[in-house]
Amino acid sequence: MTSMNCRSLASTSFNKDSPVLLQSVSVDVRIEGFIANVESTQIYKNVSKNPIEVRYEFPMDDESVVYHFEAQIEDRVIIAECQEKQQAKETYDDAVREGYGAVLMQESNFASDIFSCLVGNLPPNAKAVVKFGYVTELSLQPDGILTFLLPTILNSRYNPSAQFGGTTNPPDDTSVKIEEDQPYKFEIRTTIINPGVITSVSATKDELNVKLNEDKTRAEVTLAKPFVADHDFTLDVSFDEVAKPHIIIEKGEESKDGILKRDVLMLNFFPELKADDYTSKHEFIFVVDRSGSMGGPRIAMAKETLLLFLKSLAPGCYFNIIGFGSSFEVLFPDGSREYAEDSLKAATELQQTMGADFGGTEILQPLRHIYDKPTLPTHIRQILLFTDGQVRNFAAVIELVKKNANNTRLFSFGIGEGASTSLVKGIARAGRGRAEFTKEGDRLQPLVVKTLKAAMQLAVTDLHLEWQLESGGSSDIVQLPKDLPPLFAGERLIIYAMALSDKVVLDGKVHLKGKIGERPLEFGLDVDSTKSIEDGSFSIHRLAAKAQIKQLQDAGKDENKAAIVLLSTAANVISCHTSMVGVDKHRKEKVSGDLIRKNIPVMRKSKLLMAKGTTHKSALGCSRAPATPPSTCRKSSLGLTLDKIRSAPASSGAFGFQRVPGSFQSELVAPESRAEPTYLSVVSLQKFSGEWELDKILAEIMKSPIEILEKAAPVKAQNVWATVLALCYLDVKFGDKRDEWEMVDRKARQWLDLQDRDGHTLDDLMAKARAVIDQL
Repeated sequence: MTSMNCRSLASTSFNKDSPVLLQSVSVDVRIEGFIANVESTQIYKNVSKNPIEVRYEFPMDDESVVYHFEAQIEDRVIIAECQEKQQAKETYDDAVREGYGAVLMQESNFASDIFSCLVGNLPPNAKAVVKFGYVTELSLQPDGILTFLLPTILNSRYNPSAQFGGTTNPPDDTSVKIEEDQPYKFEIRTTIINPGVITSVSATKDELNVKLNEDKTRAEVTLAKPFVADHDFTLDVSFDEVAKPHIIIEKGEESKDGILKRDVLMLNFFPELKADDYTSKHEFIFVVDRSGSMGGPRIAMAKETLLLFLKSLAPGCYFNIIGFGSSFEVLFPDGSREYAEDSLKAATELQQTMGADFGGTEILQPLRHIYDKPTLPTHIRQILLFTDGQVRNFAAVIELVKKNANNTRLFSFGIGEGASTSLVKGIARAGRGRAEFTKEGDRLQPLVVKTLKAAMQLAVTDLHLEWQLESGGSSDIVQLPKDLPPLFAGERLIIYAMALSDKVVLDGKVHLKGKIGERPLEFGLDVDSTKSIEDGSFSIHRLAAKAQIKQLQDAGKDENKAAIVLLSTAANVISCHTSMVGVDKHRKEKVSGDLIRKNIPVMRKSKLLMAKGTTHKSALGCSRAPATPPSTCRKSSLGLTLDKIRSAPASSGAFGFQRVPGSFQSELVAPESRAEPTYLSVVSLQKFSGEWELDKILAEIMKSPIEILEKAAPVKAQNVWATVLALCYLDVKFGDKRDEWEMVDRKARQWLDLQDRDGHTLDDLMAKARAVIDQL
């Protein structure tokens, strides 16, 4: 037998004339409650005359947990096991060198949301069926919809210079542009199971066939048309009582070792806070990615999101805007300014002219610029970052954010298909904030409101669990991760916990306690062992292990490697320091001959931008890539083309009305919406202070002569009456979208609290306004 050292080794990448090695990908998804268990099956065929090594790279959510990997080659099945990463690579290389078939799955060294699968020594004319399983939490949207996301787009990651944490030898870019034919078949099947009623199932971009059982507790979902991986597959599911606090106890198995041997709990809290737990005393710094990869719909979504944030800010706060790429620019170079009419005007003028024309994605520089400046003595600093996250130096970015988390919170928005979850989620975790993702066609308003509410909330401190069990206490339970994630009002908070022995009786109560300002917080859950479940996949166990691994990994300490390896191998899950490897030693004849490497193409939306790539000097002297032309027909989720925003006359309002002097009307509503006003028609008339003026524009929206509204006023101040009318109109006509205009309502009520209402309570004025609106 000839060793690999003497064998010829060639490497080829995909082209349209090459034989298709990856024949199909099929994905089976099982959704139960907040958890999705996914099995992906890939079929490879070696149609060449030589043995081959196949390499397939694919995206995966940063918080997904890969726990199973196997391959069937001819009539033999190889079950992979979790090993320390370097050890697994040596096991694989030794097997291939000696002529054995082998498989290896590992997380990229550059990003935790990119995985690669290697199949070595696949004999000529042989077929390999590769399967891997993973588990992931479903995200919960502001409207209560649970979303399962299957990433299929793998965007290239910008590699900055070494001084900014870039890599000296980035991997090759093997890709198929999305406009080319997909070289393999892609199928997705989903089963949804829920104790309560499944109220809806839908997909963002794909037609579905949905079959429900009689009591609507189980659904079988398939695609009505073949899936083309030019977008991430998104499935939205609605359940009854989705926001109900509860605990799931998953039983361990005595024959297992480590964490899989113990009972593990999944605690789901949905905390609510009081109105005075929020403050406008914040400094908001909006950091907008303007690199070349943000071209087209992405920069349009970032601009739209920024505009909604600017419109929703409250008086009393400070703000600034930074655009970044290969360089960065600051709106107010001398520091953040108070939210006022003039500063808002400057911000909206910048927002309207923003383009994806700043070159590469040097995210570290603007963040350093922010952190190097002292915080305002009276305001809490918050960073809101909009990016597609296509960078390779995310570890250096996360380290910087974590270092400054004590004085600055960071909230992140991932923009567009294939946005890097490793960066967007990683910096939000490090910055004690939260992450959101948005794609073309998504409604941005609920996400903006949700994030702004979280940013305006006072930080919850001293957050911890206290257990009151029939047998055992807090010392008999360990929470995972060790440091609890931040708590935000109205949002699901998931905490895992593990019983340290089988003598612990999981019956009693658990209390989540902390402080917000000086006010104590407490939320309780019942613990009931009779509702324990058994799951052969140990889904909750593995999610708990991944939560702890992520926290150890984000800490960036070398001494955590041993703990990560120990927990990863015990739970049999892939991590930054472990991989899964399997060797086929049952084949009668070892593989010989010249080994050829084959890279399977992946779907990409953008080219790899290198730090030494061609740049152009802009008029401002900044080093930038060529500007990406704006889309001429892209419609925002608000139903308005961006070109209509730019071409609207300066004297016109958002829907063709004359502007009200002294008010800011964001261009959010198209002229054609005039016949049937949306709630944005009302919101766009709100002044930055939170008030409305009683004028013909507001009267026309309410379909009333202005004289009738003026005559019905119970107070002398017309702007007080107009503001009450506007709030009441929003409540009556658009109450089902309250989560989208909640911050507008909050700002208006704060303004009303400071006004002379001629002795009337706000409830009294709202009742009078309701009587007027009901008669219109």
